[in-house]
Amino acid sequence: MGIHCDTTRCTGCGVCVVACMDERDRTSPLRRIVRRERVEAGEVQIAFDSRGCLHCVTTKCAPACPNGCIVKDPETGLVVHNRAPCIGCGKCAEACPFGAISFDENHIIQKCDGCIERVRRGLLPACVAACPQQALQFDR
Repeated sequence: MGIHCDTTRCTGCGVCVVACMDERDRTSPLRRIVRRERVEAGEVQIAFDSRGCLHCVTTKCAPACPNGCIVKDPETGLVVHNRAPCIGCGKCAEACPFGAISFDENHIIQKCDGCIERVRRGLLPACVAACPQQALQFDR
């Protein structure tokens, strides 16, 4: 279960980022595009990666939370955050090896929930559905 990016297909267009913001009516995205460069055989190779929560099978963020705010939804397998008991300690963000957790203006964490309501209705997450190169894949 999770959202994965095929970096051989990603062009860095940012449609996934805009779709995420639009779906949640947000001014800041829960996804980001990372540009990576490397030199191979004297030529610069550029690759893009659309990054957000991977909805890991074995999470590192959930057990790090002292209040149990992050849980794996049993129906969808998506990793979701319950804002109510969150104290903004940041232990989940420190534990996430992918940097997928950020903070809002009230220092409460924010993270991708995989568009859980869309998934429950049989739809793809907004970022996956919007990707024109089909670089994002959603594994159920």
